[in-house]
Amino acid sequence: MRLYEYQAKKIFQKYGIAIPNGHVAKSTEEIVGVSHLLTLPLVLKAQVLAGGRGLAGGVKFAHTPDDVVKIGSELFDHPIGIEKPAAFLVEEKLSVIQELYASVTWDYQRKCAVLIGSSRGGVDIETVTKEHPEDVVKQYVDPFLGFSAYQARTMAGMIGLKGQNLNQYASALTILWSVFQQCDAELVEANPLALQESGVVALDAKIVLDDRSIFRQSVLLSQIEELTPQASTGLEYRRSRAKKWGIPTYIEMPQGNLGIIADGAGSGMLTLDLVTDQGGKTRVYCEMGGEITPELMEKTMMAALSLENVNVLLVNLIGGLNRMDEMAIGITNYLSKNSSKTPIVVRMSGTRQEEGRKILAASGIPFFDDLDKAVEEAVRSSRRN
Repeated sequence: MRLYEYQAKKIFQKYGIAIPNGHVAKSTEEIVGVSHLLTLPLVLKAQVLAGGRGLAGGVKFAHTPDDVVKIGSELFDHPIGIEKPAAFLVEEKLSVIQELYASVTWDYQRKCAVLIGSSRGGVDIETVTKEHPEDVVKQYVDPFLGFSAYQARTMAGMIGLKGQNLNQYASALTILWSVFQQCDAELVEANPLALQESGVVALDAKIVLDDRSIFRQSVLLSQIEELTPQASTGLEYRRSRAKKWGIPTYIEMPQGNLGIIADGAGSGMLTLDLVTDQGGKTRVYCEMGGEITPELMEKTMMAALSLENVNVLLVNLIGGLNRMDEMAIGITNYLSKNSSKTPIVVRMSGTRQEEGRKILAASGIPFFDDLDKAVEEAVRSSRRN
Protein backbone atom coordinates (compact mmCIF):
# COMPACT_ATOMS: atom_id res chain seq x y z
CA MET A 1 0.00 0.00 0.00
CA ARG A 2 1.60 3.21 -1.18
CA LEU A 3 0.85 6.36 0.81
CA TYR A 4 0.50 9.86 -0.55
CA GLU A 5 3.31 12.28 0.29
CA TYR A 6 1.24 14.25 2.80
CA GLN A 7 0.27 11.01 4.59
CA ALA A 8 3.90 9.88 4.77
CA LYS A 9 4.97 13.29 6.07
CA LYS A 10 2.44 13.14 8.89
CA ILE A 11 4.00 9.84 9.97
CA PHE A 12 7.50 11.34 9.74
CA GLN A 13 6.39 14.25 11.88
CA LYS A 14 4.82 11.93 14.46
CA TYR A 15 8.11 10.04 14.82
CA GLY A 16 10.22 13.20 15.09
CA ILE A 17 11.40 14.20 11.60
CA ALA A 18 10.66 17.84 10.77
CA ILE A 19 8.54 18.67 7.70
CA PRO A 20 7.81 22.02 6.02
CA ASN A 21 4.83 24.06 7.17
CA GLY A 22 1.98 23.26 4.81
CA HIS A 23 -1.63 22.22 4.16
CA VAL A 24 -3.49 19.83 1.87
CA ALA A 25 -5.85 21.44 -0.65
CA LYS A 26 -8.48 19.45 -2.55
CA SER A 27 -9.73 22.24 -4.82
CA THR A 28 -8.50 25.43 -6.47
CA GLU A 29 -10.36 27.47 -3.87
CA GLU A 30 -8.65 25.59 -1.04
CA ILE A 31 -5.22 26.18 -2.63
CA VAL A 32 -5.86 29.93 -2.57
CA GLY A 33 -7.33 29.73 0.92
CA VAL A 34 -4.48 27.83 2.59
CA SER A 35 -1.89 30.04 0.86
CA HIS A 36 -3.00 32.90 3.14
CA LEU A 37 -1.95 30.81 6.14
CA LEU A 38 1.60 30.36 4.83
CA THR A 39 4.59 32.57 4.00
CA LEU A 40 5.58 33.06 0.37
CA PRO A 41 7.25 31.65 -1.67
CA LEU A 42 5.27 28.42 -1.81
CA VAL A 43 5.64 25.05 -3.50
CA LEU A 44 2.51 23.31 -4.80
CA LYS A 45 2.90 19.55 -5.17
CA ALA A 46 0.46 17.17 -6.86
CA GLN A 47 -0.57 14.28 -4.62
CA VAL A 48 -0.29 11.26 -6.88
CA LEU A 49 0.85 7.71 -6.18
CA ALA A 50 3.00 7.34 -9.29
CA GLY A 51 6.52 8.69 -9.55
CA GLY A 52 8.00 11.26 -11.91
CA ARG A 53 5.60 14.06 -11.03
CA GLY A 54 8.30 16.75 -11.15
CA LEU A 55 9.15 16.03 -14.78
CA ALA A 56 5.42 15.78 -15.54
CA GLY A 57 4.72 19.29 -14.25
CA GLY A 58 3.29 18.24 -10.90
CA VAL A 59 5.48 20.55 -8.81
CA LYS A 60 5.06 24.32 -9.15
CA PHE A 61 6.51 27.32 -7.31
CA ALA A 62 4.48 30.41 -6.43
CA HIS A 63 6.30 33.61 -5.49
CA THR A 64 3.33 35.99 -5.38
CA PRO A 65 -0.41 35.79 -4.57
CA ASP A 66 -1.11 36.13 -8.30
CA ASP A 67 1.09 33.08 -8.93
CA VAL A 68 -0.99 31.09 -6.46
CA VAL A 69 -4.24 32.00 -8.19
CA LYS A 70 -2.85 31.30 -11.67
CA ILE A 71 -1.18 28.01 -10.78
CA GLY A 72 -4.10 26.88 -8.64
CA SER A 73 -6.54 27.39 -11.52
CA GLU A 74 -4.43 25.21 -13.80
CA LEU A 75 -3.24 22.36 -11.60
CA PHE A 76 -6.34 20.19 -11.18
CA ASP A 77 -6.77 19.99 -14.95
CA HIS A 78 -3.17 18.86 -15.45
CA PRO A 79 -2.81 15.05 -15.39
CA ILE A 80 0.41 13.48 -14.13
CA GLY A 81 0.99 10.76 -16.70
CA ILE A 82 -2.31 8.88 -16.71
CA GLU A 83 -3.13 9.85 -13.12
CA LYS A 84 -5.30 12.74 -12.02
CA PRO A 85 -4.01 14.55 -8.90
CA ALA A 86 -6.00 13.57 -5.84
CA ALA A 87 -5.11 16.83 -4.08
CA PHE A 88 -2.24 19.30 -3.74
CA LEU A 89 0.15 19.81 -0.87
CA VAL A 90 0.86 23.52 -0.44
CA GLU A 91 4.05 24.16 1.54
CA GLU A 92 6.41 26.97 2.35
CA LYS A 93 9.52 26.84 0.18
CA LEU A 94 12.58 26.45 2.38
CA SER A 95 16.16 27.59 1.92
CA VAL A 96 18.53 24.67 2.40
CA ILE A 97 22.26 24.17 2.75
CA GLN A 98 22.34 20.74 1.11
CA GLU A 99 19.90 18.13 -0.14
CA LEU A 100 20.60 14.61 1.15
CA TYR A 101 19.05 11.19 0.60
CA ALA A 102 17.99 8.60 3.18
CA SER A 103 15.86 5.47 2.96
CA VAL A 104 15.16 2.01 4.35
CA THR A 105 13.97 -0.81 2.13
CA TRP A 106 14.32 -4.55 1.59
CA ASP A 107 17.18 -6.24 -0.20
CA TYR A 108 15.44 -9.37 -1.44
CA GLN A 109 18.66 -11.02 -2.61
CA ARG A 110 20.30 -10.73 0.81
CA LYS A 111 16.94 -11.24 2.53
CA CYS A 112 17.38 -8.38 4.96
CA ALA A 113 16.61 -4.69 5.37
CA VAL A 114 19.08 -2.13 4.05
CA LEU A 115 19.54 1.56 4.86
CA ILE A 116 20.73 3.74 1.99
CA GLY A 117 22.29 7.19 2.33
CA SER A 118 23.68 9.69 -0.14
CA SER A 119 25.03 13.23 -0.27
CA ARG A 120 23.09 13.71 -3.52
CA GLY A 121 19.44 14.19 -2.61
CA GLY A 122 16.58 15.34 -4.79
CA VAL A 123 17.63 12.93 -7.55
CA ASP A 124 16.43 9.42 -8.34
CA ILE A 125 18.64 7.14 -6.24
CA GLU A 126 19.02 4.60 -9.05
CA THR A 127 20.50 7.35 -11.22
CA VAL A 128 22.88 8.41 -8.46
CA THR A 129 23.94 4.81 -7.86
CA LYS A 130 24.69 4.36 -11.55
CA GLU A 131 26.45 7.68 -12.22
CA HIS A 132 28.01 8.44 -8.81
CA PRO A 133 28.30 5.14 -6.89
CA GLU A 134 30.96 6.64 -4.64
CA ASP A 135 28.31 8.98 -3.18
CA VAL A 136 25.98 6.17 -2.06
CA VAL A 137 26.45 4.17 1.16
CA LYS A 138 24.50 1.13 2.30
CA GLN A 139 24.15 -0.58 5.66
CA TYR A 140 22.64 -4.06 5.66
CA VAL A 141 20.77 -4.89 8.85
CA ASP A 142 21.31 -8.08 10.81
CA PRO A 143 17.76 -9.14 11.76
CA PHE A 144 18.94 -10.25 15.19
CA LEU A 145 20.99 -7.14 16.01
CA GLY A 146 18.98 -4.42 14.29
CA PHE A 147 20.26 -0.98 13.26
CA SER A 148 22.29 0.90 15.86
CA ALA A 149 23.10 4.56 16.45
CA TYR A 150 26.79 4.05 15.76
CA GLN A 151 25.97 2.54 12.35
CA ALA A 152 23.86 5.63 11.59
CA ARG A 153 26.76 7.93 12.55
CA THR A 154 29.14 5.87 10.43
CA MET A 155 26.86 6.25 7.41
CA ALA A 156 26.59 10.00 8.01
CA GLY A 157 30.37 10.31 8.12
CA MET A 158 30.76 8.26 4.93
CA ILE A 159 28.66 10.76 2.94
CA GLY A 160 30.83 13.62 4.16
CA LEU A 161 28.91 15.06 7.10
CA LYS A 162 30.60 16.32 10.25
CA GLY A 163 29.77 17.68 13.67
CA GLN A 164 26.16 18.62 14.34
CA ASN A 165 25.15 17.87 10.74
CA LEU A 166 26.43 14.33 11.16
CA ASN A 167 24.40 13.84 14.35
CA GLN A 168 21.21 15.28 12.84
CA TYR A 169 21.40 13.08 9.76
CA ALA A 170 22.23 10.00 11.88
CA SER A 171 19.20 10.73 14.07
CA ALA A 172 16.99 10.91 10.97
CA LEU A 173 18.30 7.54 9.77
CA THR A 174 17.47 6.00 13.14
CA ILE A 175 13.95 7.42 13.00
CA LEU A 176 13.40 6.09 9.48
CA TRP A 177 14.44 2.67 10.73
CA SER A 178 11.85 2.93 13.52
CA VAL A 179 9.14 3.89 11.03
CA PHE A 180 10.15 0.99 8.78
CA GLN A 181 9.88 -1.52 11.61
CA GLN A 182 6.87 -0.24 13.49
CA CYS A 183 4.73 0.50 10.43
CA ASP A 184 5.46 -2.81 8.65
CA ALA A 185 6.86 -0.92 5.67
CA GLU A 186 8.51 -2.12 2.47
CA LEU A 187 10.01 1.31 1.78
CA VAL A 188 10.56 4.46 3.84
CA GLU A 189 12.29 7.27 1.94
CA ALA A 190 13.14 10.93 2.50
CA ASN A 191 14.31 12.44 -0.78
CA PRO A 192 15.41 15.07 -0.42
CA LEU A 193 16.20 15.25 3.28
CA ALA A 194 17.24 18.88 3.46
CA LEU A 195 20.04 20.10 5.67
CA GLN A 196 19.36 23.46 7.36
CA GLU A 197 21.02 25.46 10.11
CA SER A 198 18.32 24.27 12.50
CA GLY A 199 18.49 20.62 11.52
CA VAL A 200 17.18 18.29 8.80
CA VAL A 201 13.76 18.58 7.15
CA ALA A 202 12.02 16.02 4.94
CA LEU A 203 11.09 17.98 1.80
CA ASP A 204 9.57 14.85 0.29
CA ALA A 205 8.46 11.58 1.85
CA LYS A 206 7.53 8.17 0.55
CA ILE A 207 6.18 5.20 2.48
CA VAL A 208 5.02 1.86 1.06
CA LEU A 209 3.34 -0.44 3.58
CA ASP A 210 3.43 -4.22 3.31
CA ASP A 211 -0.06 -5.27 2.19
CA ARG A 212 0.28 -8.53 4.10
CA SER A 213 0.67 -6.63 7.38
CA ILE A 214 -2.08 -4.04 6.98
CA PHE A 215 -4.21 -5.88 9.52
CA ARG A 216 -1.69 -4.84 12.20
CA GLN A 217 -1.81 -1.16 11.24
CA SER A 218 -5.45 -0.27 11.94
CA VAL A 219 -4.47 2.46 14.42
CA LEU A 220 -1.97 3.99 11.99
CA LEU A 221 -4.43 3.96 9.09
CA SER A 222 -7.19 5.47 11.24
CA GLN A 223 -4.92 8.45 11.93
CA ILE A 224 -4.26 9.16 8.24
CA GLU A 225 -6.63 11.51 6.46
CA GLU A 226 -7.84 9.82 3.28
CA LEU A 227 -8.60 11.40 -0.05
CA THR A 228 -11.86 10.88 -1.90
CA PRO A 229 -11.45 7.70 -4.03
CA GLN A 230 -12.76 9.27 -7.24
CA ALA A 231 -10.03 11.93 -7.17
CA SER A 232 -7.32 9.54 -8.33
CA THR A 233 -7.64 7.23 -11.34
CA GLY A 234 -4.08 6.18 -12.14
CA LEU A 235 -2.35 2.82 -12.08
CA GLU A 236 -1.28 2.99 -8.43
CA TYR A 237 -4.84 3.82 -7.43
CA ARG A 238 -6.20 0.86 -9.39
CA ARG A 239 -3.66 -1.45 -7.77
CA SER A 240 -4.58 -0.14 -4.34
CA ARG A 241 -8.28 -0.52 -5.11
CA ALA A 242 -7.75 -4.13 -6.20
CA LYS A 243 -5.98 -4.91 -2.94
CA LYS A 244 -8.78 -3.35 -0.91
CA TRP A 245 -11.29 -5.45 -2.83
CA GLY A 246 -9.37 -8.62 -1.96
CA ILE A 247 -7.83 -9.29 -5.39
CA PRO A 248 -4.35 -10.72 -4.64
CA THR A 249 -2.83 -10.11 -8.09
CA TYR A 250 -3.58 -7.18 -10.40
CA ILE A 251 -1.18 -6.50 -13.29
CA GLU A 252 -1.58 -4.10 -16.22
CA MET A 253 0.22 -4.43 -19.55
CA PRO A 254 -0.18 -1.23 -21.60
CA GLN A 255 0.23 -2.72 -25.09
CA GLY A 256 -2.57 -5.29 -24.94
CA ASN A 257 -6.35 -5.30 -25.35
CA LEU A 258 -7.43 -8.59 -23.70
CA GLY A 259 -8.39 -9.00 -20.05
CA ILE A 260 -7.71 -12.22 -18.13
CA ILE A 261 -9.23 -13.39 -14.86
CA ALA A 262 -8.01 -16.64 -13.30
CA ASP A 263 -8.77 -18.36 -10.01
CA GLY A 264 -5.26 -19.69 -9.48
CA ALA A 265 -1.61 -18.96 -10.22
CA GLY A 266 -0.95 -22.08 -12.28
CA SER A 267 -4.04 -21.78 -14.44
CA GLY A 268 -3.43 -18.05 -14.77
CA MET A 269 0.14 -18.42 -16.01
CA LEU A 270 -0.96 -21.11 -18.45
CA THR A 271 -3.69 -18.81 -19.77
CA LEU A 272 -1.23 -15.97 -20.28
CA ASP A 273 1.11 -18.27 -22.22
CA LEU A 274 -1.68 -19.64 -24.41
CA VAL A 275 -2.94 -16.15 -25.23
CA THR A 276 0.56 -15.14 -26.29
CA ASP A 277 0.99 -18.33 -28.34
CA GLN A 278 -2.27 -17.50 -30.16
CA GLY A 279 -0.96 -14.02 -30.98
CA GLY A 280 -3.07 -12.17 -28.42
CA LYS A 281 -1.86 -9.40 -26.12
CA THR A 282 -2.99 -9.11 -22.53
CA ARG A 283 -4.08 -5.71 -21.17
CA VAL A 284 -4.87 -6.69 -17.57
CA TYR A 285 -4.39 -9.86 -15.54
CA CYS A 286 -6.32 -10.56 -12.32
CA GLU A 287 -5.81 -13.60 -10.13
CA MET A 288 -8.34 -14.28 -7.36
CA GLY A 289 -6.75 -17.08 -5.34
CA GLY A 290 -8.64 -19.45 -3.02
CA GLU A 291 -12.02 -19.16 -1.29
CA ILE A 292 -13.66 -17.05 -3.99
CA THR A 293 -17.05 -15.60 -3.16
CA PRO A 294 -19.61 -14.18 -5.59
CA GLU A 295 -18.72 -10.72 -4.24
CA LEU A 296 -15.01 -11.18 -5.03
CA MET A 297 -15.85 -12.49 -8.51
CA GLU A 298 -18.04 -9.44 -9.13
CA LYS A 299 -15.37 -6.99 -7.93
CA THR A 300 -12.70 -8.68 -10.04
CA MET A 301 -14.93 -8.29 -13.08
CA MET A 302 -15.28 -4.61 -12.23
CA ALA A 303 -11.50 -4.20 -11.82
CA ALA A 304 -10.81 -5.78 -15.21
CA LEU A 305 -13.61 -4.22 -17.21
CA SER A 306 -13.28 -0.68 -15.81
CA LEU A 307 -9.88 -0.41 -17.48
CA GLU A 308 -9.70 1.29 -20.86
CA ASN A 309 -8.86 -0.68 -24.03
CA VAL A 310 -10.06 -4.06 -22.73
CA ASN A 311 -11.86 -5.37 -25.84
CA VAL A 312 -12.63 -8.86 -24.54
CA LEU A 313 -12.49 -10.61 -21.16
CA LEU A 314 -11.31 -14.21 -20.79
CA VAL A 315 -12.24 -15.87 -17.49
CA ASN A 316 -10.53 -19.19 -16.68
CA LEU A 317 -12.12 -20.99 -13.72
CA ILE A 318 -11.05 -24.40 -12.42
CA GLY A 319 -13.04 -25.24 -9.31
CA GLY A 320 -11.50 -27.28 -6.55
CA LEU A 321 -12.29 -25.49 -3.32
CA ASN A 322 -14.11 -22.84 -5.33
CA ARG A 323 -17.65 -23.49 -6.53
CA MET A 324 -18.50 -22.77 -10.14
CA ASP A 325 -22.11 -21.80 -9.34
CA GLU A 326 -20.95 -19.10 -6.91
CA MET A 327 -18.49 -17.67 -9.44
CA ALA A 328 -21.17 -17.72 -12.13
CA ILE A 329 -23.43 -15.75 -9.77
CA GLY A 330 -20.64 -13.19 -9.34
CA ILE A 331 -20.28 -12.82 -13.12
CA THR A 332 -24.01 -12.40 -13.72
CA ASN A 333 -24.36 -10.01 -10.76
CA TYR A 334 -21.77 -7.75 -12.35
CA LEU A 335 -23.53 -7.81 -15.70
CA SER A 336 -26.89 -7.06 -14.13
CA LYS A 337 -25.50 -3.92 -12.52
CA ASN A 338 -23.26 -2.70 -15.33
CA SER A 339 -24.07 -2.08 -18.98
CA SER A 340 -20.85 -3.61 -20.31
CA LYS A 341 -20.72 -4.42 -24.02
CA THR A 342 -17.31 -6.10 -23.76
CA PRO A 343 -17.47 -9.75 -24.94
CA ILE A 344 -16.87 -12.25 -22.13
CA VAL A 345 -15.50 -15.75 -22.72
CA VAL A 346 -15.57 -18.20 -19.80
CA ARG A 347 -13.76 -21.52 -19.40
CA MET A 348 -15.48 -23.26 -16.49
CA SER A 349 -14.58 -26.68 -15.10
CA GLY A 350 -14.77 -28.11 -11.60
CA THR A 351 -16.95 -28.22 -8.53
CA ARG A 352 -20.65 -27.65 -9.37
CA GLN A 353 -19.76 -26.82 -12.95
CA GLU A 354 -23.12 -27.88 -14.38
CA GLU A 355 -24.97 -25.53 -12.06
CA GLY A 356 -22.54 -22.76 -12.94
CA ARG A 357 -22.90 -23.31 -16.67
CA LYS A 358 -26.69 -23.16 -16.42
CA ILE A 359 -26.42 -19.77 -14.71
CA LEU A 360 -24.10 -18.49 -17.44
CA ALA A 361 -26.29 -19.90 -20.22
CA ALA A 362 -29.34 -18.14 -18.80
CA SER A 363 -27.47 -14.84 -19.18
CA GLY A 364 -26.21 -15.63 -22.68
CA ILE A 365 -22.55 -15.91 -21.67
CA PRO A 366 -20.52 -18.38 -23.81
CA PHE A 367 -18.55 -20.98 -21.85
CA PHE A 368 -16.05 -23.69 -22.74
CA ASP A 369 -14.72 -26.84 -21.16
CA ASP A 370 -11.55 -26.78 -23.29
CA LEU A 371 -9.11 -23.97 -22.40
CA ASP A 372 -7.46 -23.93 -25.84
CA LYS A 373 -10.80 -23.30 -27.51
CA ALA A 374 -11.69 -20.59 -25.00
CA VAL A 375 -8.38 -18.83 -25.63
CA GLU A 376 -8.81 -19.15 -29.39
CA GLU A 377 -12.27 -17.56 -29.18
CA ALA A 378 -11.07 -14.75 -26.89
CA VAL A 379 -8.10 -13.86 -29.11
CA ARG A 380 -10.28 -13.98 -32.22
CA SER A 381 -12.79 -11.69 -30.55
CA SER A 382 -10.07 -9.25 -29.43
CA ARG A 383 -8.98 -8.86 -33.05
CA ARG A 384 -12.55 -8.15 -34.21
CA ASN A 385 -12.97 -5.47 -31.57
